[in-house]
Amino acid sequence: MEKDNLKIKIVKGKPTSSDLKILEYLYSKVFEDAQLDFFRNRLNEKENIYSLIAFENDIPLGFKIGYQYNESTFYSWVGGVLSNHRTKGIGKKLAHLQEQWAKKNNYFKIRTKSMNHFKPMMIFNLKNGFNIVSVYTNASNQTKIVFEKEL
Repeated sequence: MEKDNLKIKIVKGKPTSSDLKILEYLYSKVFEDAQLDFFRNRLNEKENIYSLIAFENDIPLGFKIGYQYNESTFYSWVGGVLSNHRTKGIGKKLAHLQEQWAKKNNYFKIRTKSMNHFKPMMIFNLKNGFNIVSVYTNASNQTKIVFEKEL
């Protein structure tokens, strides 16, 4: 993939129906346990949503979605890149753009979560300046690892 062919679409606020279809497609392809109802509900209930969609020649390859966690922290909720386009720097670019936007919009920290079985995501977070700040078990008995980064 040539860098010139990569285009990033910014979606501020709740996605339009056409953008939502693209995000749902990417979400369901990236995550084998995708729950589209949960995904849609989260996008409907959160404030200050900021989404990025990466395209190559008008074909969606990856996405990153976040929203306001509190007045000083932006929550990087979900994202990923189609498996046949990973290791090309797309996820890193999306994360960097999200962090730039959060900083520009007066957030002081960015927060995200992962789970132990998503080792590449945990490594990605640690390599990109995040620190583990807590670990907990949720109502579904999943162990969640919370990461934060000062902006």
